[in-house]
Amino acid sequence: MDKILDILLLLDPAMEALLSERGIGEDDIRPVVLHAEGNGVYLEHGNGHRLACFTPAHVTFWVEYLPKGNGYRIFRAYTHRMKILQGFNMASGKESPPIGWSCSPCGLPLELAAVKLTYLGETFVVDLPACPSCQRVLVSEENAVTRMALAEQMLEDK
Repeated sequence: MDKILDILLLLDPAMEALLSERGIGEDDIRPVVLHAEGNGVYLEHGNGHRLACFTPAHVTFWVEYLPKGNGYRIFRAYTHRMKILQGFNMASGKESPPIGWSCSPCGLPLELAAVKLTYLGETFVVDLPACPSCQRVLVSEENAVTRMALAEQMLEDK
């Protein structure tokens, strides 16, 4: 637990305001960074940024960050409640433009894949970037805060 408290997060005021609006606290971000850095399980962008996710309970937290000195500069953080069904990805029928992210453990660029998501007993197949080897999936901020949030709300309202 002390390791989590030792993680220095570098946030600019605009990011602090966005996190507050989304109900995401520094105590939600630290475990994501600790898990990613401790296990080497994150996605890497050509600009050096890292993107990691962690699901401590029923919510998946995503954090885009960059190691900076003895801390981590946070560029974005978002959540979703849909569960990614790992190991069921299939090649997408759509042509995938370069995504810019690669899987750190595998060293492979992400490719568009048909990924299964589930929420409240409903299963969806959506095209998302994923590692062609280990099938680690990337849920973008746009997908999480718009499409997935809308689908979650619609299912909850049923």
